[in-house]
Parts: sequence; C-alpha cells; structure tokens
Amino acid sequence: MSMQTPFAAEIPEDTRDLVEPLLAVGSVYRLVGNEIDQIVNDEDFLDMYAAEGRPAVNPVVLALVSIFQFLEKLPDRAAAEAVVMRMDWKYALRQELTWTGFHYSDLCNFRKRLLGHGREWVVFERLVAYLRDRGYIKGRGKQRTDATKILGYVARLSRLELVWETIRLALGALVRTDTSWVGKYVPVSFVDTYSLRRWDFRVGEAKIQQRMREAGQEGYWLLEQVEGQGSDELKALVEIEQLRRVLEEQFTRGEDGETKPRPPGQAKGDVITNPHDPEVRYGYKGGQGWVGYKLQVTETAEEGPRFITDVEIVPAMRQDNQSLAAIQDRLVERGIPPGKQYVDQAYMSGYHIADSLSKGIDLRGYVREGNLSKPEGFRLRDFKIDIEQSQAICPAGNRQTKWVRAKPGVKNLIAFHVGFGKQCQLCPHFGAGLCTDKPNGRHLGINAHHDLIQARRLETDTEAFRQEMHVRAGIEGTVSEMVRSHGLRRSRYRGTRKNQLQALFGAVAVNLKRLAHCLSLFALARTGLRSVPNAPMA
Repeated sequence: MSMQTPFAAEIPEDTRDLVEPLLAVGSVYRLVGNEIDQIVNDEDFLDMYAAEGRPAVNPVVLALVSIFQFLEKLPDRAAAEAVVMRMDWKYALRQELTWTGFHYSDLCNFRKRLLGHGREWVVFERLVAYLRDRGYIKGRGKQRTDATKILGYVARLSRLELVWETIRLALGALVRTDTSWVGKYVPVSFVDTYSLRRWDFRVGEAKIQQRMREAGQEGYWLLEQVEGQGSDELKALVEIEQLRRVLEEQFTRGEDGETKPRPPGQAKGDVITNPHDPEVRYGYKGGQGWVGYKLQVTETAEEGPRFITDVEIVPAMRQDNQSLAAIQDRLVERGIPPGKQYVDQAYMSGYHIADSLSKGIDLRGYVREGNLSKPEGFRLRDFKIDIEQSQAICPAGNRQTKWVRAKPGVKNLIAFHVGFGKQCQLCPHFGAGLCTDKPNGRHLGINAHHDLIQARRLETDTEAFRQEMHVRAGIEGTVSEMVRSHGLRRSRYRGTRKNQLQALFGAVAVNLKRLAHCLSLFALARTGLRSVPNAPMA
C-alpha cells in the first residue's frame, strides 16, 4: 500500500466554524487539531509504505484514532464508528464533517504495520520531544518510577491444562499443514482425544498426577512422530517448537523413556504458562499472583504539570531492579535524564546506586535491611566495616579473624566474606536468638558497594529523607489513572510487542490529556476568570 493522501495541513473551515465554539479550552481534541503537525507528521511513517500501490488511510489519522481509543477505552469497531459520528474527533483529525471514515480493520492493519517496521515508539517519542523542546520536561530534574501488573489476554491454566492445550495446538497445526501426514501417522483415537479443549475441573489430585504423566508421554510420542516421520516444514512449525519447550519445562525423561512431571518448584520462572500467548508469565508481587506482564512507568515529579517519560512492558516474573538500567538508558537517549529518580525498595541495591551515579542520576529510595531476622544491634549496619583496611569490628568490640575476597560471580554481589571465629563463643551475645549460635562464630557477606548502601541507610533514618520520599507516592496515582481511565490493567493483544504498543498509546493519551489541562490553566491565568470561554488556545 502507498501513502498518497497527506494529512491535512489545517482544519477545514466548515469544521472549525461549527465545532471549535463547542470545544472547551481544555479539550484534548482541540489541542490535537491545532498542534498535531508540531508533534507527528507524515514523514514519521513514510518508510512504512511503498511508493506505489493502493492508497492507504493516512497513518497520522490512524495513529490519532488509536490514541483516542485509549483515551476513551474504545475497541476498534467503536472507534471506527466514532470517527464518523463524533464532530470533536473530526476536528482533531482535520476532516470534513461529511467524512465517512474507514473500516475498523484498518486499525488492526496499522498496528501490524507499526510492529512490522519497528515503529511502535514513534508517536510517544515525538510527543516527549515536543514536551521537552517546550520546557514541560526538563533534563536533570526529578522523576519517579513504579511498576504494575498487566493481566494477559489468556485464561489461567493449570499445568495439566497447559500440556493438554499445547498438544492440541500442535496437532491442529499439523492438520492444517499436512492433513494426509496426520491421517497416516497419527491414530484417529489420538486426534479425537486432542481435537477438543480439555479441563481438569473437579479432578482429584491423584487423578491429575496420573493424567499429567499420560499427557507427557503422549506429547513426547507426537514429538517423536514429527521428528522421525515428518517433513522439514512440519518440524519447523512454531507449535511443534512450543510443544518441545513445554515438555522440557514440565517433565523429566529418563534413558528408558519414562516421563515424570517435574516438582512444582522446578516448573516456575521463565516458563510458558499458556500456549496461546507463549510470552505471558506468572508473576507474584504484594501477595498477589497473576499471569501476564508487568508495566514499568516513569514520569516527571517536578512541581506543576507531570508527564510520562517512559513506559515498558516486561515479563511478569522479572524483578523491578532488572529493568532500571534500560529505563535510565532510554531517558538519557531522549535527552531527559533525571537528576533524582525516586523508586521503591524493589529497585534499590548498591549496584544500582553506583550505576545510576555513573550516569549522573541520584537514585533515591529505601535500601532493604539485611539480616532482618536478627535482633536490634546485630545487623550488618551495626558492624564497623572498613573495606580499605580490610577490617570489621562487631558491636561487642571484637575484630574479625577472617577476611576473604569472594570468588567472581557470587550472587548478591558479595565481594568479601568476613568471619569472627570461635571468639564469639565467649561473647555474652552468643546463643540462640542472639547474634549467633554457630560454633564457628558470626559470618558476614560484604557487598561490593557496601559503603554506598550504608550511607543510604543512614540517610533514610533522617526526617528530611522521609519527607523527600513523599514525592515517590505520586506515581501511584498515575498508575491508577492508566489502569482505571485508560484500560491498561488488561492486555488487549497477545505478545510483548503488541502490549508495548498498547502501553505507548495509553501513555500518549495520558500526556495529551495532561497537556490540554495544563494549557487550559495557562489560559485561565491569563484571563483572570474562574472559567475560560471557548476560545482558541494561544
């Protein structure tokens, strides 16, 4: 398809004369109609279309309608109807009042085109640049980051249902690709068993374990048939690769071919939880579990209007601190790195404090206390540690007897192992429930960034720091706004990149809404009135 219809340079006169007096000064649609060519234009999408071919609906129009969808939580069909029926939408899209719009499927095709050309970030990036250039977002200011859960567009399956459904999808793919091969190598009874979806509702635990073993054996049997008798085309099917991975994640297989389900603890983490969206994962945070994704949100935290500067969809099981470096790198690339970034404990560690400082960012947040099970006075922070002198003194005044550098790659970035030896047995704090009751004495693991961690822990004890951290709480309101007002709690689509596109359109909707409100306040301040008449914005 080709882009032969350019986006209108101005609002048609009839549309402006009729609609503009009806629009409030703080209307998003008034803002978009007047300013959109300063934010995004045809050139941003030019490489997505061929030079010749059937004319496509203008991509700026489709991008704006996609934003309006999330502004008002509308599906594709309702959005296509609103394009025809809503005068404020036609004003924003710079269309004649008689314009009949487009088919709703064009919105789906536009999203596919964005993803196919890697342009899902384009509208969000251009809006952030617009806000930065006009001083609404400033570099080296205050920003804050938090995460929330996104429920996947799939059902939550048990392990047995996962295996059954994966086999069913694999068999269906084989039938669609080569029906004659299935008729020759797969028994009719097998096809009948896995042609319909199955559930384990009200099935006892013993029966589930039995059926789980049977499903594993049948899954491996089907995989062996494809690998031994199937063509290269069948072997390369996505559903077959998915079946292979699910079986490896959920079962162990001995040399004799005996198939056993893995213990539940081994089948967690980065494992497929639903074959209909193999990228959803099981996540757990704050006492709640879900199947889907996690949304990382960053916004400005200065006085005045606040705007979203970054959104990212990540796997549900990923720890928040694992996403921090990528967030900061994107902010630096956009020319809006924070001077101070406020986060909760999940993002904080000695490594991330140091890494943030290397980028000129002061990471502000509470660091988790070590040895929480220890009584007061016997935690790591109460030991006097001098890394340069390789010296540690316990609260009782005893010096360490061992200071050993840890091997590279030790978890938690432990740099040194420190021991106090058998002298602890003579200490009045030796015993059960006290400092330690181990014959070899108290042992400490010293982090590579111990000094930074200890300095932050001392800082967090001050009233000034506690007052400063109130800034972080505002991000909760933004997360709630995105979830409740713009439908970002639940995935509309399947796959990480499609959900990323959903999050980006939602963030653009929030930023445009806030910008429109900000401009209406400016207009109110200039007039000195309690309310502003419906007049064009400056």
